[in-house]
Amino acid sequence: MAEEKRISGTVTVSVVERPARKLIFLRTGSLDYFEACAEVGCEWAEFYNSIPEKFDTAAGGRLPDALVLPGTSGAAFFVEVPLDYEKPLPAGYEIAELAPCTYLYFVGTPFENQEDYGTAIGILNEAIAAYPFEKFGWKKSGTGPYLGMGAEAGTGARTAVPVERI
Repeated sequence: MAEEKRISGTVTVSVVERPARKLIFLRTGSLDYFEACAEVGCEWAEFYNSIPEKFDTAAGGRLPDALVLPGTSGAAFFVEVPLDYEKPLPAGYEIAELAPCTYLYFVGTPFENQEDYGTAIGILNEAIAAYPFEKFGWKKSGTGPYLGMGAEAGTGARTAVPVERI
């Protein structure tokens, strides 16, 4: 019987400062990734990741408070691009300017089997839930998007949480 390889529970946290920029986004009605993909399709990831100017990979999560429409969850798929980005967007996509913000980037370790992505994301989400933001002088903020960048075997799970200094 082969021994099952365990995914490391190690998560690193880094402070990342983002300048003023634009957010390209596609609103969804669900906070659940699979339900949101069923609703709007999953072509967004290929489109976003094809943008050479993007700051990071495609993400799903919650829009900044200022972009949440009344009566919606604020869920969306998105990517951040430089402020001077002016290329046309596919139908249904929106773009908005964002003020500078600070993120705490939570990054899990790479893992061997891509099928373990759910476990890797679970480990990362547990680390974020247990992180003592206030102890280190931070509070979560609604001024930037909450960027859940998924999990790839070669890079690990990644999430950027917008924060402000207390």
